[in-house]
Amino acid sequence: MNDLKLLHDTWDPPAAPSDTARSRARTALLARTGHAQDPARRRYRLARVGARRMAVGALALAIATGVTVAQNVAGTDSRGRPRSIVPGLPTGPVANASEALERAAVAAETRTFTAPRDDQWIYTADRVGPRPHDVTRTWHRVDGRKLAYIDNGKLRIVTLPLRRGRLVPSPWDYQRLTTLPTDPDALLRWAYEQTERIDGADAAGKAYSLFNGILRRGGVLPPRLEAAIFRAMKQLPGVRLISDGTPVHGRPTLALGRVQDGWLYEEVLLDRQTYAYRGERSVVLTDDNPKEPSLKKGTVTLGIRIAAGIVDRPGQRP
Repeated sequence: MNDLKLLHDTWDPPAAPSDTARSRARTALLARTGHAQDPARRRYRLARVGARRMAVGALALAIATGVTVAQNVAGTDSRGRPRSIVPGLPTGPVANASEALERAAVAAETRTFTAPRDDQWIYTADRVGPRPHDVTRTWHRVDGRKLAYIDNGKLRIVTLPLRRGRLVPSPWDYQRLTTLPTDPDALLRWAYEQTERIDGADAAGKAYSLFNGILRRGGVLPPRLEAAIFRAMKQLPGVRLISDGTPVHGRPTLALGRVQDGWLYEEVLLDRQTYAYRGERSVVLTDDNPKEPSLKKGTVTLGIRIAAGIVDRPGQRP
């Protein structure tokens, strides 16, 4: 499964604990593992090596050492200790991809969220390409029945086709997304089931690409599902952390990268302070690619999330 070309051209298990209960439990777990200890008694140490950097010019993946300390904009407490910008998260450096994805999961499941109504719309604005005006704005109605977009400055609204009385399935529709498992293990099994019919041997790479696509094109995700995606991605082999990912809107990012089938390198970009999804970067690693022969070695695609939100009508922005 490959979403790179699409960038160029432009579901429930038994009821789980509430988000509040999950947040409290995770905060307690972090405290037990030492994240909440006084630095004067014990300094929390994150010193694993393993950030992978992409040398775009030579398209060579080189192993780099060290990590960058995440900036903290939440200030300090009365004892001079830095506060986390996201409640329940430790401050300090991120050691590896697993740590970054876990922090992203905690940040996702603790955010305030109100589920949209069926008649509302999910708005997304993404920039694909280097030019500021290369922005794609789309509106998907929550019930999956309509799509709206800007064409030559005009708003176009399309009624999606029906097949045997049902809407053609799309894994990016909000209603479809709400049927996905929110248990990370079950979600990972689902992803492998979706990708096992696709040519190629790298099942984990295809699952990674699928999760990447949901994060990008899902727009606004239910918090428990977004957290499950990050925790499922933790279990995929070969995911590497780049602590100085491509900046988005002048803000530093963490990049979680993986090579798929030996020819495509993909990164998910997370805000280094809030761990929110900020976009995706892809690099074609070889000309010998029978799936997408038009994409030559060295082709770089950068998709940046400008905005996403819930609105009441197409054309409206949050």
